[in-house]
Amino acid sequence: MQNRWSLLWAAGVGSAWLGFAPEASAITAEQRFEKLERHILELERRLEASEAENQKLRSKKPASTSTASEPDVKALDQKVKILERKLEVEHEVTEANAKKTPRVEAGSAGFRITSPDGDHQLRLRGYVQADGNIFMDDSSGDAIADKFTIRRARLNFDGTLFKYADFRIAPDFGGGQSRLFDAYLDLHYLPFASLNVGKQKAPISLERLQSATALTFAERAYPTQLAPNRDVGVLLHGEFAKPGYTTQYGGPHNFNDFITYQLGVFNGARDNGFIDTDLNDDFEFQGRVFAHPFQHSGIGPLEGLGLGVAGSWGHPRNETSIPGLTSPGQQRILMYSEANSTATATSVNGYHYRVYPQLYWYWGPFGLLSEYAISSQELRRSTITGPTINAKTRQDNTAWQVALSYVLTGEDSSFNGVKPRHAFNPFNGQWGAWQVAGRWSELDVDDDTFRDFDPRATSTLFFANPAQSVSKATSWALGLNWYLNNNVKVMADYEQTHFDGGAAGNGDRPTEKIFFTRFQFSY
Repeated sequence: MQNRWSLLWAAGVGSAWLGFAPEASAITAEQRFEKLERHILELERRLEASEAENQKLRSKKPASTSTASEPDVKALDQKVKILERKLEVEHEVTEANAKKTPRVEAGSAGFRITSPDGDHQLRLRGYVQADGNIFMDDSSGDAIADKFTIRRARLNFDGTLFKYADFRIAPDFGGGQSRLFDAYLDLHYLPFASLNVGKQKAPISLERLQSATALTFAERAYPTQLAPNRDVGVLLHGEFAKPGYTTQYGGPHNFNDFITYQLGVFNGARDNGFIDTDLNDDFEFQGRVFAHPFQHSGIGPLEGLGLGVAGSWGHPRNETSIPGLTSPGQQRILMYSEANSTATATSVNGYHYRVYPQLYWYWGPFGLLSEYAISSQELRRSTITGPTINAKTRQDNTAWQVALSYVLTGEDSSFNGVKPRHAFNPFNGQWGAWQVAGRWSELDVDDDTFRDFDPRATSTLFFANPAQSVSKATSWALGLNWYLNNNVKVMADYEQTHFDGGAAGNGDRPTEKIFFTRFQFSY
């Protein structure tokens, strides 16, 4: 009996201490819960033991003796109930706070803040590409300077509002300049009909739609330059899953589903152009359809085959800001004639259309990307002295490329790059992922671009000076890529380009031989 009273006294003291100690000590809610739960269980156990002992006493002693301890047992039972209620209140408070507290995450995929209900999100990502361009065999008088440069230094502010409204703001600080590359809002309430508004990549060139961090080579091939770089407009897009499967939203340019499409109205940027404002009153229509015909077919080698076609149609009027084209080494190889004392600047005036058949194929470590481009636009230029001559021609430029790659370490290749199976750690014998690649690409500029439309011997009237611009460029490249982990990539490429034309006296510009290095960090 004395032990039972001692037990009740200890339980009472313990419960009293538990009721006041958490307020006095700086412990977490989880720790308080654990202590409360332990004490409740202990009290319940002791209460059950006490009741069992009382039952034995009742059976052996007179009722007056056994009932003497019932008030104490009831008091202990009341304390247990109070503690249980306190625990419930603690849980309710914690759950209420959890509903108001956002989730903050940081890792290799960037930084992310998510609302408790998951409907709102802010993501901060970015990447830096530090390049080294070394021109080989350029000892002639017009040698090109070797250089190190920050090719891209981009911040991506992505987010979601009310679950179905995504946005992106992406400024870039590469090359010593600051420029806004992307700024758009994407409303994807309906998977088959989403609406994107703002500045974004034009839905035309396949390689342009590939993220710069996932490129197999340091510089994109020629077909990319016959399409706009960025444009401002409105884009309707959607995705359709194969019957029996659900769609996987992947942004305005989705490469996840069975069939996807993009159809938009834009200001209309010229080839290789980058538009922020537009002074032209005519819009350009751009569209693209892409499909994975063997997705979920069970035919393993063809699951990663993607086929598509893209194009554009517009009617620019007297646009003289024509960007021109560049070589892999970023030399200007097509420069349209500017205004001078005898003639106006070359302008694009008339119907302009593009056609882009395209495909990629990824099967295990093997990868292939290819596209063909036709850009047809009407060029005009006029004399301003002497007899009036209005030169006009339809310029049909074409380009194509085939790029092959193989991951030596066995990881899967994909349009979104390579993810190493093991991050680089030489102490554990892990070396990341290694990829080799080869590419052939050609550009053919319409010959009428360099035709002299002025019959006078004292003057010339061509749309691009044949002594400065090339009529054809043929490039081949070999590359080696090392993926140390999901965030760090090292690239080494050698690319050689043969030019037709582009030098004085109808000569050919010297062959460009360039060795690229790139150290890329992304998060």
